[in-house]
Amino acid sequence: MMDFWHLSAAQADGAACVVCGADFLRAHVDHVAVGTAPDVEEAKVFACTTPCAGVIAEEAERMAREMRELAGPCGDGEGSAHREPENDQAVLVYLTRDLKVLSGAETLLGVADDTATTKYLLSMAAVHAEAAMVRARWLLAWMEGRR
Repeated sequence: MMDFWHLSAAQADGAACVVCGADFLRAHVDHVAVGTAPDVEEAKVFACTTPCAGVIAEEAERMAREMRELAGPCGDGEGSAHREPENDQAVLVYLTRDLKVLSGAETLLGVADDTATTKYLLSMAAVHAEAAMVRARWLLAWMEGRR
């Protein structure tokens, strides 16, 4: 998994590759934007065009496949249903799944470069954010003895 949370100052400023650390200011290396630094508003981060950007693209594709398998069709089935759950353990399992999907969507939104993927990720985030809210409230009510 590509982790943009532990970048050096040069990587976070866009002056070095986020994968291999190549210094773009000292050596001419073709590079492309691959996302944004998590702790700097609107700061783009870059990777060497070859091979580092390919490594990030492959990892993003793998994560997207895993998220689609985990989430199922967006707007369909368990993710958008608000029916009474079987028990507190089932609610916790689904809540954990929703939170994992949201975490993955956050990561992928940082590297998504086409409208279709971005729309899918935003749609999936909306569905699972709402489901997570409902499940968290259900668990809180259950823990307080209201269910």
